[in-house]
Amino acid sequence: MIHGIDKKKDGSIEILDDAIKKSKEYSNFHTLLGNHECAHITNEDIYKLNKPLLFEFKTLVSYKKGYIEPHLTNYIKFFKTMPYFLKTANGLFISHSGPSNRINSIEAFDKIFEGYYSNPILQEFLWNRYTDVNDYTRSDVERFLDIVGSKFMIVGHCPVESYEVFSKQIIMSSSFNTRVKTYLDMDLSMELNDISDVQKQLKFITE
Repeated sequence: MIHGIDKKKDGSIEILDDAIKKSKEYSNFHTLLGNHECAHITNEDIYKLNKPLLFEFKTLVSYKKGYIEPHLTNYIKFFKTMPYFLKTANGLFISHSGPSNRINSIEAFDKIFEGYYSNPILQEFLWNRYTDVNDYTRSDVERFLDIVGSKFMIVGHCPVESYEVFSKQIIMSSSFNTRVKTYLDMDLSMELNDISDVQKQLKFITE
C-alpha cells in the first residue's frame, strides 16, 4: 500500500489518508498488514532499488505534509490496527503473503498472534514467496487451507504480471512495475467449488 519510488509520483500519502478515512466511515473496509507497513512498526528498515524505505517515507511525509509529526506517528498507529489476514465464510483466506511451511496444526498457526510484530510466523506471512526456495510449496498451501478450514488463498507480495495460480492459491499484483493491475471483485455469498470460480471474479486495469 505504501512506498513508491519516484517521490513526485508516489501516492502513498494520498492512499493512506483515503484508507484511514474509509476505515472510519465503513465497518466493512479493511486493509491488511504488509511487510512494508510492519517495517515502520518494528522500525526495521527495508530496501527497494537500494533505497532505505523508512527514510524515504519520512521524506515523503515531510514533502507532502510540510512536516513529519504528528503525521508519521498517526500513520504507524493506523498500521497497528491492520489485521494480519481475513477469512471469509465462503472459503477464502486472504493475507499479504504466506503461508508458513512450518504450520502443521491450528495451534501452530495461532502462534501468529504471540508476542510483537517480529514473531517468525507473522513474518513468514509478510515475506514468504512461492518463487523462493523452501519458503512454501503447493502441498504447504493445501495443508494450510485444510488446517484453517478454507478452500482457497489470495495473496499479493510476489512480483507477478497480473496474477498467477499456484495450487489453491492466487497471487495478485498491482505493483509499480506491472503493466496489468489486478483486483478481486466478489460477492462473498458466492459458492466456491474450484479455483476457476475465484479466477472468474478477477478484474483488470491496463496502464
